[in-house]
Order: sequence, then structure tokens, then C-alpha cells
Amino acid sequence: MSISVAIHDLSKSFGQTHALRGVSLTVAPGSVHGLLGPNGSGKSTLIRVLTGIERAGGGSVEIDGAEQRGMRPARSRALGIEFVPQELALVPYVKVWENVVLGDEPSRPLMLKQTGRRVARQVLDELGLDIGVDEDTFMLDPGEQRLVMFARSFHRKARLLIADEPTAGLGEYESRTVLEALKRLNAKGMTILFVSHYLTEVVEICDRVTVLRDGRVSADVAGEALTEPRLIKEMTGVARPKSAPRPRNPKAEVIVEGRHLALPPLRQLNFKLYANECLGFAGLLGSGRENAVNVISGAARLWGSVRVRGEFMENPREAVQLGLGILSGSRSLAIVPGWSLIKHLSLPRLETWSRFGVIAHDAERKAAVVALDRLKVAAAPEHELGDLSGGNQQRALMSRWLMCGSEVLLIDEPCVGVDIAARADLIAAIRDYAQSKSVILASSDPGDLVECCDRVLCLRSGVVVKELSGDEISEEAIVRAIMTTGGGVKAA
Repeated sequence: MSISVAIHDLSKSFGQTHALRGVSLTVAPGSVHGLLGPNGSGKSTLIRVLTGIERAGGGSVEIDGAEQRGMRPARSRALGIEFVPQELALVPYVKVWENVVLGDEPSRPLMLKQTGRRVARQVLDELGLDIGVDEDTFMLDPGEQRLVMFARSFHRKARLLIADEPTAGLGEYESRTVLEALKRLNAKGMTILFVSHYLTEVVEICDRVTVLRDGRVSADVAGEALTEPRLIKEMTGVARPKSAPRPRNPKAEVIVEGRHLALPPLRQLNFKLYANECLGFAGLLGSGRENAVNVISGAARLWGSVRVRGEFMENPREAVQLGLGILSGSRSLAIVPGWSLIKHLSLPRLETWSRFGVIAHDAERKAAVVALDRLKVAAAPEHELGDLSGGNQQRALMSRWLMCGSEVLLIDEPCVGVDIAARADLIAAIRDYAQSKSVILASSDPGDLVECCDRVLCLRSGVVVKELSGDEISEEAIVRAIMTTGGGVKAA
């Protein structure tokens, strides 16, 4: 049942972005091999190559010693490679047994239900899973749904199970159940490629760990060296330049205050943003960090309140009126196809450039040129924003709020998908902005936060678990706060 995987000098590029740069690693048969790395390190691309979704640009993949050329999803599955994604991939409104045998149903249609129920029960029993085959799938809790996905892979006679963040968003009990199920699968001979951000789980379950960073293998750790401190060190790598600590004036004005903010997975967020401060939010996917900007701006909020200089703010329109600029983590949501740079930049405060309904185009253009030059956007104001590179798009969208004179900038994932030069310009602009105004910065990259922030709130399982400030802020401290629990599997 076991399988061996050998990857040699694998490379893959998307345009100018090098997702994989000569990656080599070996997954031993019958092992649990961990794959770690920050966002953008190349983990997802490597998985997509192994499952045949993407074709490598160079290098080779060997399965049981045989080189695989032109791997496709059907070929990958025929080799016994099964991928269980982080997102729940089940048909919700059918029975459990139907999901277990999905894609490999009994061949006799008239016997489908009887045989399918019997086969599913055997699979669940063999894995020690106490789940009824006739239960409605959508009624199961997230942990049980994850177990059904494992059972389906086992039924398909998977030899290599790629488990991508299998405990993300789960509580401690559910996480423990999932980990124990993976251990049972491994004990039955299944090789597992375990992708997780939770280092406590990685150390517990893995025999060997490969760490990726910037598309390259930065470390291969096994045996007694496989410890949380060692993995933190390998994950963070060379320290990036740190923002000079700025002691906060105890009399500084509170510009923005959030109380009891929630939008699952974010369960509880309380914070204060002071004048001339850059406040960071750190956390993994599923920690609630990804919802921070949306709940603060009012774009999406289940409950809680936000006040700007004491005035309640309910939605993005009010946010802009109260002097907040919003830079979404998804550039596509902020770009109007066919529109020029100047139209995008002036849109939030069009009344500034208008009088009696007539736009003063000369003044508008002059302001746009100044804002674009400040962030080194290599394009004329009349150029279509959608035609620019990702880095130039991001810088242009940030220029919008510089042009509008926003007093507070809310930024989500400012450096995703941009090159090194664009990142440097964006980080410099954020630091400059916080010198005279205020910034809220949510990022999955600890390096962004280290370079920019005066304080960092670290989130895990929907709540703030650590606040770092001044000299306390480092990539190692952030990673330790968001990726380890100091005890159990994960905070509930």
C-alpha cells in the first residue's frame, strides 16, 4: 500500500512569479512527511504538480522509482495519490455512505444503496470512526466531515494522502480526532504528506519535515532535531529590517476603537488604534485575521461596533466619509475593467475635484501624478489600471488613499503577488504613512508586520492570544504566537 515519492529540481513559474525554484525532496514509503512554509512559499504549487493539476516547468517527479511525465489528475489518482483539501469537499445534502463511495460507487445500480451502505460501514469501522452511514452529511460537525473525506480516500485505496491543513478552523477535540484518524491511516500503511501551520501537530505526527521559503527548500528536519524551536527558526529565516520602535505617547488620541467584533472564524476582537501608529493583525488562515479589515470597515460584520474619533461607523461608505481608506486583499475587487488610473484614484472623493457637477481635470490629474510618483507607479494617469503588473496595481490602489488624504489606512495583505521591488516601495509607503497618520495592517506574512508595525495583535482560533509591541516584535515571536499553543493541540 505504501508509496515513495522523489521530487528532483522541480520548478514552476506563473509569468514573472517563480513559485518553485529547484525544489527537491523525498517522501519515504509509510512515513508522515510534513510540508511547512509561509504563504507564497510554494506549498500549494507543489501539491498541484503532484496531483496533476499543474504541469511543472522543469525537473521531475518519481513515484516508486518510475519517472512520471505529463502527470494529469486521472494519472495521479491511478497511482494512488489522493488530495484532501483544506476546504470541505463533500456533497452536503446526501447521506454519509454516498460521500464515502462517491466516485467509486458499486457497479450494480440496483444494489447501489445496499452495497454502498455496507462498504461505507466497513471503511468507517476499519478506521475506528463512530459515524452513522445514514446520517445527513450537512448535519455533521466540521471535524466529522473531515473524517468522511479521509474515509473516502481510504476506500479509494489511497497510497499517498495529501492532507492540507486538516485541522484548520477546528476546536481542540475535533483536531485531536482528526490527528488520531491520520495516525490510524498511517498505521495501515498509507504514506501521508501533512501540510499544516500548527507546529505542535507537525512535531507530534511527522517523521520528517521539509520547509519551503520563497519557492525553495530552506530546510529538511528529522529525528531529534524535529522540535518547535527549530521549525520556528527555519520558518522565519533571515530577519528582515525592523521598524524602529516608537514609544507611544500615553496621551495619544484614540483614532479607531473596535469592540466585540465578530465574523466567523473571528470570534472576538477588541482593539484601539492610536494617532501616528501602525497596528498589525497576525494570524493563519482560519484564525480570524483574514476578516479583520472587513469587520473593521463594516464591509462584513456579524456583531460588534467600531468608532472613529468617538463616532460610530457602520459601513465602508461611512468609513470613507470619516477619513478611512480601505485597501482590499483582493485587487480584483477594487479594479473596474477599462478604467484609467486617474478614475480609480479620484473615485472615493470625486467631489474634491468637482464644482457644480463639473470635474476640474487639470487639478485632478496633477494630484494623481503626485500620488503615483510617491509610490513609484510606472504608468501615466490615463493608463488602464487593469493592464499593469500586480505590483503596480497594488501601488496604484494605495496611491488612491494618499490622493484622497485619508487619515487612517486599513490594509489587508498589501504584498501578496507583488515582486521584491514593489514590496519594498509598499512597505516604505506604509511606514511613511504611519509617521503622520495611522495604519491598520492585516497580513499573513510576519515580515510585513515586523517592518511596519508599532504593535501586533496575534490571533488564533478567532481571538487575540498575544499582543506584541516595540522590541518584542519579531518574526520568531509572531510565528510562535500564531503557530504554537504551548500545550494542547490547539486553542479551542
